Amino acid sequence: MQRDFKYFRLRFPGKKRLRFFSFFFALSFLFWIITKLSNTFTSSVDFQVDFVDIPELILLDRNLNLKVKADISASGFDLLIYHFFKNKINVSLENADYMSNLVKIDLMDQKFRLQQQLYQNANLNLISPPNLTFPYDKLKRMKIPIIPPEKINYKRGYDLEGDWVIIPDSVWVYGPSEKVKALSGLFIEPLSEEYFGDIDENVKLLPVDQIKYETEKVSIKASVKRFTEKSLETFINIKNLPDSLAIKLFPQSVKVTFFVLIEKAETITAGDFKFTCNFNQVQTTEKKTLDVLLEMQPNGVSNIRWKPKKVDYLVRK
Repeated sequence: MQRDFKYFRLRFPGKKRLRFFSFFFALSFLFWIITKLSNTFTSSVDFQVDFVDIPELILLDRNLNLKVKADISASGFDLLIYHFFKNKINVSLENADYMSNLVKIDLMDQKFRLQQQLYQNANLNLISPPNLTFPYDKLKRMKIPIIPPEKINYKRGYDLEGDWVIIPDSVWVYGPSEKVKALSGLFIEPLSEEYFGDIDENVKLLPVDQIKYETEKVSIKASVKRFTEKSLETFINIKNLPDSLAIKLFPQSVKVTFFVLIEKAETITAGDFKFTCNFNQVQTTEKKTLDVLLEMQPNGVSNIRWKPKKVDYLVRK
């Protein structure tokens, strides 16, 4: 029995011999794979098409998903990379034929350009299909005005004097026809500073989905001056009152409050404002009040408020 055990121990390799044998077997197999993959093979590879050199006024469907099959002669290593990693190829639309609603590309005319996208030792034999045809839309081009900023942070006591100067005041945009026609104006990015002096900024336009701008930045300028708040008492006028009637308002005047440049504050008087009530409102409503409306105001004032906005009245014949 002991003799048989020694016999099998000598015949069967030990753990070290087994590991040694496995290592050389794996190494030999690796060299064999490398030798095989270094040889040149011909294989068909599917490539996802990415379009480049798209003309400005051409719009492609975002969901457009086109593939081509390329017959390539290359090393086994390169073919593995094409099959599993580098499986996209750029196709130019620069010299495509644009029909009424279809674009046609002759891929064979671009064979040299496609060949250049492959590795140096790879050869493009054939590409299928030789032509690509798919629908497209034309972008609409229109000039859209820039909307002046509305919410500006001014230091307390300061405000805008005059109008905004925007250069350019409108820009050319490109996009789907419906999207472009729906644009009434373009907004600029918000201004975050607190201003107490003149504004002179270069700002970006806020993006709009599927819209491209010919100019993405504009210059905005404005004069910011120190203002003060002033209040005046002024009488209310009556419009459309028949000569045969008299009317008494309760109260007969309003208090108007407004912002004005400090240097112009003394020149603004109650006579520069005109507030009215329309007697015709008496005949169109059952309410015993009339609306007080502002009909005239002086230049250079802003943020005008007045009280009361409605007054009671008594009509006398």
